[in-house]
Amino acid sequence: MDWLPNLSAAPLAVSILGVIVVLTLAGQVVLATRVRRSAMHEQLDNGAISGLIAAVVGIFAIAAGLTAVAGWGNNVDAATRVGREAAAITVLYHALGGYPEPLQTESKQWLTQYVHNVIDKEWPILQEGKVIGGGVDVLDSLQRKLHVFEPGTEGQKIIHAEALASFGRLLDVRRSRVQSAEESSLPRALWVVVILLGAIAIAGCFLLHIEDFWMHTVITMLVAAPIALVLFFIAVTDRPFQGGITVSTQPYQAVLDHVIAVDVARRAKEKASR
Repeated sequence: MDWLPNLSAAPLAVSILGVIVVLTLAGQVVLATRVRRSAMHEQLDNGAISGLIAAVVGIFAIAAGLTAVAGWGNNVDAATRVGREAAAITVLYHALGGYPEPLQTESKQWLTQYVHNVIDKEWPILQEGKVIGGGVDVLDSLQRKLHVFEPGTEGQKIIHAEALASFGRLLDVRRSRVQSAEESSLPRALWVVVILLGAIAIAGCFLLHIEDFWMHTVITMLVAAPIALVLFFIAVTDRPFQGGITVSTQPYQAVLDHVIAVDVARRAKEKASR
């Protein structure tokens, strides 16, 4: 199922719905027609078949429901980790404001560049389903800047300790966010179970004894349609950084717009007033 997350919501819905409709119609033409011509219904009536379909649909509903909850939970967890990273960036940026010049300006520029890299470089990689390489050159450069600084006063020692602690928290939440992007997809075995249960439920409809072909098709489609919708929801939420419902870069953009841009404007105004 690796190709599913590469589709946006609309093409994904059309693909899943189209495949299920085609397979259902093919089953109606090939299997249901033969069943109607056989003597199967002399031994098994529609009541027994309906009970079987209801049981399978019930099992599918439980399995698909748990799978959908797991997929949505992965999305919520990934969004939470992104929000935590944006918050850590904000805290660190404010902590850097306590350093003397030129270290303050240089360190803030490195952190600003990191935010741009996350939005412009890392996110497209995540959306393609690729693994981010270990290199975070911008953070490495910022770390070196902070580590070589030697506080000269007690106040600078406090500020430096807070900045280093904030930097450590940023590294932790970044690692957590990258991990969620790489490991949050649903297991393939779970996909296989859900798809097979849905296929069995639809196939059970082919055994119904209904003389009119189109009426039989409509009834089968009424069973297949909810199964297709559930499969679509699971697929669209399977991977938080790919496909239809994805984690947004808005928290990082908010840091750029409401924290960094405001600080840059304030400092430019102060410099101009001197």
